[in-house]
Amino acid sequence: MGADVVLACEHSLEGALAATGVAYLAHLSPASMRLADADDVQPRLGEVVVDVPPDGTLARRVWAGFVRTCCNGDEQAAHQLVYASASSDPAMPEAIHRYLRLAFSAGPGVFLMRSHPAVVDMLDLARSVSNECEKTRQFVRFSELMDGSFLALFSPGANTIPLVGGYFAARMREDRFCLIDTTRRVAAVHQPGWKSCSYLLLAPGDPLPTSPALARDERYVRAMWKRFYDAMALPGRDREARGYDLRASLMPKRFWGGLTELDPANDWSFSPDGQVTSTHSLTPET
Repeated sequence: MGADVVLACEHSLEGALAATGVAYLAHLSPASMRLADADDVQPRLGEVVVDVPPDGTLARRVWAGFVRTCCNGDEQAAHQLVYASASSDPAMPEAIHRYLRLAFSAGPGVFLMRSHPAVVDMLDLARSVSNECEKTRQFVRFSELMDGSFLALFSPGANTIPLVGGYFAARMREDRFCLIDTTRRVAAVHQPGWKSCSYLLLAPGDPLPTSPALARDERYVRAMWKRFYDAMALPGRDREARGYDLRASLMPKRFWGGLTELDPANDWSFSPDGQVTSTHSLTPET
């Protein structure tokens, strides 16, 4: 084409796969082109931006070729690529593209090329998302609603909900629940008896359930959990103490606002006669 090309694609595995397929079919040299997030593309001097709309058919062809060529037909062997694609890093599409180019050239040997820059970049993204998945499993807090279902609102640093939905489905097999990523508006929905979740993408205009009707005993359960947490916590975790940095490291502060055990509104007092009082504005539901 005579100029460097930027293929602007959707920030997803499907988008990166489809754009990689377009680059291959157009015989674009990796030295003169790159992929970029369509919502965050910043062309450099002399670059031409070409929009690549999502193409599920082409994406599936590229994926099938990768699994067949490099994974001997085993899709599980490609799980790191799936994790990397869930990263929120704007460089994700290009990292996926460079890795796929190398993989199609090296075949199964790509899994042994762990020091190659393209492999390093992809594995760094996959490792970061894997860590974020673990934080999601640790710090999601469900609340019981009046209808007996459970709801959790969470804002992870990557698109982790589709990756961890099966974990919550296994733990809450007989429960009806909904887990919503408030940043990406991705929801995992589960019905009693399901072995996995169904995933939905909420429309931009759909309101989030920020003030749902809680079950009768939900506030009491929150209070008991906070009291247990306070009783088990090690001393020296306050802001002025040395243990504060350790707490902030193991329990990132960006999650604190949604953690039941750190919400002062859950500081209830239980009297011997069963009465519940609070020093905060909340009152027990009757």
